[in-house]
Amino acid sequence: MRIQILGATVAAALVAAAPAAAHTELKSTTPSKGSTASRPLGSVTATFTQPIQRGTLKVTGPGRTTVSRGSGGRDPRKVSRLRVGLKGGLAAGRYKVRWTIKAVDGHAQTGTFRFRLR
Repeated sequence: MRIQILGATVAAALVAAAPAAAHTELKSTTPSKGSTASRPLGSVTATFTQPIQRGTLKVTGPGRTTVSRGSGGRDPRKVSRLRVGLKGGLAAGRYKVRWTIKAVDGHAQTGTFRFRLR
């Protein structure tokens, strides 16, 4: 009987701790990572698996030219998404997006993804 109660207590503790241990991850991007998008492109988004407190998105294009309008931020319509507007007249070529977030669990995270414009 004691072993069953102890086992149930340990199992309950592990299940309760699982969501707290999960880190926020990049779920999807627009345009999609590694994709080739058509012009014109007005904005870039990065959506995460959990809500975020804040973050930035910076986009650079051919010649490492900054093409984002500012550093973006959390989308007020969806608290798990970052959005940044892009300057007009983007050239065909490769683009790199660098993101930073502070997740609701307090962890700071960074990452990058790339896409092409044709």
